[in-house]
Amino acid sequence: MVKVLLTNVVVHNNPAKFSSSFNFEIQFECLEQLTHELEFKLIYVGSAETCDHDQVLDVVVIDAVPAGTYKFLFEAPAPDKNKIPVDDVVGVTVVLVKGMYRDHEFVRVGYYVLNEYDDPELKENPPTKPDFDKLSRNIAVGDPRVTTFPINWEDNPDCLPFPPLSEEDQQRMADAMQSVSVENDDNIVNQFDSSLDDHFKSSTTTTFDNLSMINTKTTDTTAVITVTENNGDVFQTTAA
Repeated sequence: MVKVLLTNVVVHNNPAKFSSSFNFEIQFECLEQLTHELEFKLIYVGSAETCDHDQVLDVVVIDAVPAGTYKFLFEAPAPDKNKIPVDDVVGVTVVLVKGMYRDHEFVRVGYYVLNEYDDPELKENPPTKPDFDKLSRNIAVGDPRVTTFPINWEDNPDCLPFPPLSEEDQQRMADAMQSVSVENDDNIVNQFDSSLDDHFKSSTTTTFDNLSMINTKTTDTTAVITVTENNGDVFQTTAA
């Protein structure tokens, strides 16, 4: 059976300057005691044409935890501007939150991101060389794409991967989300390059109206989870 459900993602610090850090509040439900660490990655898609320009902005590793509902703040730096193709700096791209267990991806949440100039004149006549100091970033929080992957959750390497989420589990995730009206999201989505959709595709994809409303079933479990960031910093937080 599936052991972890991602139940909520809240995007903070949005809209923001291009150079600003990303801030995602992530909540997940652990359905039973885990025996291995959980890993979450934040990835910035540098180009719709190839994955070669994808950047892993940061990684957090969470110790094995008992059953319960947990949340933490995932803060990651802006992408390295020198690694983004010049023609792909301005416009719509994608940022991905990936959940991993035993080195296998079990969930992916993708958001369209619009990078544009604040100055109307620069919007009309963008400079040949991007001026990153004048670029802003707007994440379409009202149109996340949630993808689940069948993986082997057990320690036995001979076990076959479990099938995709059941209708009951998918409904459980959907019930945790409530739609809200987000200004300008339609404008962002309407500008996206269709080739960006390749970053969302897999076995089971569900589009939710919004992930920013928490409505999960709480448990009596209280536990401390240790989060190790990619830079080596360690901090602790408690169950939600």
